[in-house]
Amino acid sequence: MRSHNWVIEFRHNNRANMYRVLQTVVSTSSKYQEILIAEVQGFGRALFLDGIPQSSALDKDIYHEVLIHPALVAHKHPKRVFVAGGGEGAVLHEILKHNTVERVVMVDIDDVVTDLAKIHLKDWHQGTFDDKRVELINGDALAYLAASEEHFDCIIMDLTDPFEDGISQSLFTSEFFHLVKSHLTEDGVLAMQSETSVYGDHSNYVAIGKTLQNCFPSALSYQAFMPFYGLPWGFAIAGKQDLRARFRPQTLTQTLIDRGCTDLKFYDAETHQHMFALPKYLRADLSNQEMDATGSNSPKLAVTRPFS
Repeated sequence: MRSHNWVIEFRHNNRANMYRVLQTVVSTSSKYQEILIAEVQGFGRALFLDGIPQSSALDKDIYHEVLIHPALVAHKHPKRVFVAGGGEGAVLHEILKHNTVERVVMVDIDDVVTDLAKIHLKDWHQGTFDDKRVELINGDALAYLAASEEHFDCIIMDLTDPFEDGISQSLFTSEFFHLVKSHLTEDGVLAMQSETSVYGDHSNYVAIGKTLQNCFPSALSYQAFMPFYGLPWGFAIAGKQDLRARFRPQTLTQTLIDRGCTDLKFYDAETHQHMFALPKYLRADLSNQEMDATGSNSPKLAVTRPFS
């Protein structure tokens, strides 16, 4: 919802964030969503999809470093990476900082977003759309994986919120997580955003975390505060092997040095410990394995759009 020169993002009908637009760069629609790229006071250039803030110049490094680097560090030698979503291209920029990576397949459903990003969000992708290691496909990530026989060392899910009527909902299910698992190498790692972890509004974060626990032998949830969202935001990684083994501070630090990831602005061994040190309410809810009313121990997401 836009009122004069403000974008208003309503959350769960009881709160809202307001963003002052100084200049509209692009305002258009694709067949999937409304797209706004604008200069926003205090945040610089920013991307909104269906009125929901996605990424800003101020904290794009925080979000994308937090999403990408724990997963790639958790793998001993990631060569092949699959990305579901990732329209701005910033995930490509972070992935390709790892000198072990030889191939990245990025499947984003909306070609309008990726085309606009190439032109207007250059600070996000840094030209990596044109890197010879990258294959960009505009299509359905679920359909692509279902038809593919390729295996990946890391699979990254950089998706919009799983609204009941949205384009990402089917990718936040145990069925999709099992499909992802079947396309991971034996020491492969999945990474994804997992909704807000803020106290009182963390049920979807917990649902995603517990569903991953039920689908993978090893799954960890973590969080970082995102200034653009005004909230702590959740992330999760999962794999077939123990993920903690490579997260010892000395190992993590040396891995980043060996990979050539020496220019990170947010993520390092100390930040990693902070992100994975969850408050008691999240640890308690994530460890609660009680069955739901249907007898399933895979909680269901309940992400509905607020009024506008």
